[in-house]
Amino acid sequence: MPTFPRSRRAPGRSLAPVLTLLAVALSFVVPPLTVCGCSSQVTFGPAGEPTGNHQPTWLRFTIAVDPAGLPAAQAFATGLARVGVRAGVTVQDRESLTARALAGELDAVLLAFTVPTPHPLALYGKLAPDGAENYSGYANLEMGRLLSGLLTRAATADREAAALAAQEFLPEDAPWLFGVSLPLYDAAAAALSGWLAGPAGRVSLREARLAGDSGRAIVCLGLAKTPTLDPFGPVDPQAGVILEALFDSLAALGPDGNLVPELAETWEFSANARRLTVKLRDGVRFHNGATLSPQDVVFTYEKALRGRLPGEVTVAAVAGEDGTVVFRFSVPFPGFLELFGQTPVVPSVYYELSGPEGFAASPVGTGPFRLEPGRSGRRLVLVRWDGYYGGAPAIAEVAFLFNPDPAKRVAMLRDGQAHLAPALTPAAAAPLRGQPDFLVAREPGWTIFAVELNTRHPPFSDTRVRLALNLALDRAALAVTLGPEAVPLPSAFLPEGFGFSAAAGGFVVDVGAARSLLREAGYLVAEDR
Repeated sequence: MPTFPRSRRAPGRSLAPVLTLLAVALSFVVPPLTVCGCSSQVTFGPAGEPTGNHQPTWLRFTIAVDPAGLPAAQAFATGLARVGVRAGVTVQDRESLTARALAGELDAVLLAFTVPTPHPLALYGKLAPDGAENYSGYANLEMGRLLSGLLTRAATADREAAALAAQEFLPEDAPWLFGVSLPLYDAAAAALSGWLAGPAGRVSLREARLAGDSGRAIVCLGLAKTPTLDPFGPVDPQAGVILEALFDSLAALGPDGNLVPELAETWEFSANARRLTVKLRDGVRFHNGATLSPQDVVFTYEKALRGRLPGEVTVAAVAGEDGTVVFRFSVPFPGFLELFGQTPVVPSVYYELSGPEGFAASPVGTGPFRLEPGRSGRRLVLVRWDGYYGGAPAIAEVAFLFNPDPAKRVAMLRDGQAHLAPALTPAAAAPLRGQPDFLVAREPGWTIFAVELNTRHPPFSDTRVRLALNLALDRAALAVTLGPEAVPLPSAFLPEGFGFSAAAGGFVVDVGAARSLLREAGYLVAEDR
């Protein structure tokens, strides 16, 4: 029988009585935290609530967001105003935001992220205490244990129980302000043919062609400047097409959405799915002339898997004979390639000599295009890699322009200033749909828009505040604002995912309960007029 505990809390029910008793108990042993501002001094108790002579005040915080996520962040802020929460929005580049979020320097961050599969294990890096992209600082070991159970439990029923328990457990902690999932679209002028949409903006241009004599494709990305090109960093959907052009992976998504071999010639799982043998293609060269070796794949996966799998699950990659790589798993792992097969492979020797920063400045891969040195700033140029194992691409070079305004990116397509605009929201892509001069394709994968709350410090170290925000937000209204294809997510888990149950709960709108929790936490609230 499954042994995972399941929450019995009804969806949307307040945890305030339990939290109040907990705060009282802790107040005898935990010293208060004092935060000094320019004009006031606020003391917080063990649950993160204002204490002492503090007079109730409005809850104010700032949502940090990259340019592409600005409309979503503004919609979240508007949705919270109904209970008097003052949420400001600040825009920064994604690289700075990820570093500051991991360091715990931000109140809250919204960085849309794409998962290649709806399986809940795809969220491990964001929800586990040791997760590589855990921006909220969420550190509940129980959630890590439940996610681990998706792999470590042998019986299907036990794995389903783990998925269900995680789905029920997460709303009780509410480390995020849960939002919506939203499909992304790639749009191109009809003159550009043969391209293939991929997840997280990873449009493939290896088979692309341009009508006429021009061999130069222009791609406009929703960025303010050249992004970091380190493939081991957090995936930015706006930079996906660059990484796809520079790097190849063991596997790729084919036109029908299934995995097809790329750097791998073949692969085979053992009968118990605890071993995966990958045969690499012969004669593949990196842009610097080095030959792809099994050791490059071993090095790549040793780096790429850090903080993205439970500690109880080990993956040992070993360079075998005759151009093979053998992955040995401590548990059956038949979905390994679905989760990690599209990891960009890097040259191990060059990466170690260059270091992460040096490699990001001058990346080397096996992809169909290579970096043209000396061009940067608001423009980036990739040129055809004539030594590409799959045959040199038809397009001679790809120039990337950066503009964070989606309406202007669409206008550039219409005016002939660009050939391709990847990773558009449905609303941004809508004017181009059905137009004979443009092709619009939906990307595979799931893109989640949620606000990750900094649970390390007040005000979001107080669970009541996090619950209140989630109870106050009308996700259906948020979905309408962000576009007709947005799907409200009452939790972090996707409805298509393994073990998902619509009956497991999550947040429903309860403005009255949200106001009560904010009052208990020491904040003013706005009443209905």
